[in-house]
Amino acid sequence: MRQPAPDYTTAFLTTLGVLVFMGLLTVAAIWGWVGVTLGALGFDRIARPIARRVRR
Repeated sequence: MRQPAPDYTTAFLTTLGVLVFMGLLTVAAIWGWVGVTLGALGFDRIARPIARRVRR
């Protein structure tokens, strides 16, 4: 008689949870960099005309 296959459900679900967490963390980090970059560009667009007026 054959032995039953081991139950890897818990290990699979745990690994899947870790991978989903890491994927969401990566997406959040990328969006954070995009937000910082866009914020810096926006601030630069606002600050340049002000700096030009101050120099005159």
